[in-house]
Order: sequence, then structure tokens, then C-alpha cells
Amino acid sequence: MESLLRDLVDIESLTGDEGRVGEHLAGVLRAKGFTVELLPIATGSPRANVYAYLGDVRETRCLLTTHIDTVPPFIPFSGPDAEGKVYGRGTCDAKGAAVAMIEAAERLIAAKEVKPGDLALLFVVGEEVDGVGMKAASEIGLRWESIAFGEPTDSKLALGHKGILLLRLQAQGHACHSGYPHLGHSANHTLVTLLADILKLEFPRDPLLGPSSVNVGTISGGEAPNILSPSASATVSIRVACEFDTVKRETLALIGRHPEVSYEIVAEYPPPNIQSSVPGFDTINVGFGTDIPFLKYHDGPEVRKYLYGPGSIFLAHTANEHVALADLEACADGYRRLILHCLSTKP
Repeated sequence: MESLLRDLVDIESLTGDEGRVGEHLAGVLRAKGFTVELLPIATGSPRANVYAYLGDVRETRCLLTTHIDTVPPFIPFSGPDAEGKVYGRGTCDAKGAAVAMIEAAERLIAAKEVKPGDLALLFVVGEEVDGVGMKAASEIGLRWESIAFGEPTDSKLALGHKGILLLRLQAQGHACHSGYPHLGHSANHTLVTLLADILKLEFPRDPLLGPSSVNVGTISGGEAPNILSPSASATVSIRVACEFDTVKRETLALIGRHPEVSYEIVAEYPPPNIQSSVPGFDTINVGFGTDIPFLKYHDGPEVRKYLYGPGSIFLAHTANEHVALADLEACADGYRRLILHCLSTKP
């Protein structure tokens, strides 16, 4: 696993530039005996999802899936150190999960525990920005009854994850000399007042996911210290743990009380339905988002979705991103056991 992870990490694959890593991964999977399809995100685009399965049975009962794009900056592979940890961008988010999934599939095949129609692998692009790869995967006409999504969960099954309401706010003002404020009005003042009100919003606490949280991610506005600001903007991200429609309704109602402020919904999805009750697995609560909500047509009770993978989310997106080789080994076994559980039980 270390060798494959080194190869994948050393191929720069920042979101939007995943073509080379997809091609390499497809070649690796073909060499291992899988039937492999490269599924371009758009006609002529080098960006492609990688879909692999056994024989000629394209639609399978179970799916292992994770993403092959990373956040910037590119950090090459290094290690292992004395503690058996390997470093580099994507080691835990989420190329490590991809390597563990491939290893799990090989073990299942070698032990003759799966046959064509039981298991497929899907590696998608674009998870770190807009989920475009998973959205495209929704449209290839396939349906799976059990899906394990790979993200860093400390080798534990996630109890679930929060939804999101991401808003871009735009306030309009009227510029004038700051010595004569009665001649205009400041977009900055309007926006700051609204943001303060949004930060005071309180929503019900979910017994599993905990509280919803609000983050004012960016603020921009104004022209000079002695001019009332003619315009201002901000982005607000609400990690939604409770009833999504309630959070959305109350937030938009608050914005509506400020007629000088317009809004755009950049992204929205409720907390996805995730299973976590599997014998032999510990569980964990996570606060990050995934591209699970972007996989359409898989929301009914007949579909089981799991979130599981090696490494810690606290290391993802950091200069110190790493994963222990022992965690990769544990997760390869975990994915194998999870697939066997799904194949032996009905949703």
C-alpha cells in the first residue's frame, strides 16, 4: 500500500487538475485485473472519474468510493518516519482511503469472497470544491444498495455529518464623506449589523450531531477610511445539525429584514442519512462535510451509506498531513469487513 500511496500523492491533483492522477489510477487498476472506465466530467475534459469493477457486470450491489482531488498546496510524499507515518498532501484526505479500498477489494477477490456484480470502486474528482465528480456519477445510470464513502474518520464509522447552508451576501450603500454621514449610508454598517444578528441565531441541538455552527468566512467592503462604504459582501457558512428547512427559513427571514442586503445560496444540503451500526466497528462524530449529498437517486431506505476512512480530519488540509501505515492496514481490513457485512445482510 505504501508504494501505491507514494505514487498517487506524488502526482499533483489539485481540484480541477485531476487528469494525470486519474489516468495513473486507471492503469494501476487495469493491471490488477479490473475492468476500468474513465468517465470524463465534460466532453473533451481531462478530468474524469475512475470506475472499476469485476468482469463485465457494471452495476454492483456494493460500492467503495472516495475522491482523488486535493486542496492546495501540493506537498510531495515523504516517510515513513520512525513511527510508521507517511506525509504529503492527500495521504489522509483522501488518497489513503483510495489505497485502502483497492487493497480491500484485492483481498476480497483473492479470498473468493466477491464475484462480478458484488463490488465496484469509484474514484471521483472535485470533492474539495463543488462535488462535480459525485454529481456526474449520479448520472451514469447505476444504482448501488450499499456505499462506503472514504474520508478521514480515524478508522471509525461516522455517526453522520452536518448539512450546510452557504450564503453569499451583498449589501448596497450610498457613498459620501465620512464627516457628513447624514448624506449617505454605509453598506459596511448594514452588513456588520446583519452578520452580528446571524451569529446570534440559535437552533436546536441534534442528539447525534450536536449544535449547528455559523462561520462568517469572508468580509469585503469599502473604499477608504473617510468614505461611507458604497458596497460590501460576505460569505456565511452554517453547518446544519438539526432540521435543515428550519435553519434555512429562519436565516433567510432574518436577511429579509435588511432590504439593502441581497443573498445568493452558493450551496445547500441537509445532513445525509448515514448508517453506523455494524458489529465490530467503533463510531465517531464528525463535523466536516462530504460529497455524499451530491450522489442523487440513493436516498431511500433501500440504500445504506457509510462514512469511513484512515487518518484524522484534524490533519487534513494542514502542512503536517499524514497517515500511519498501520491505519491504512486497519482500514483495508475495515472496508473488507464492511463489504462482507453488506453482502450478507439486506438493507
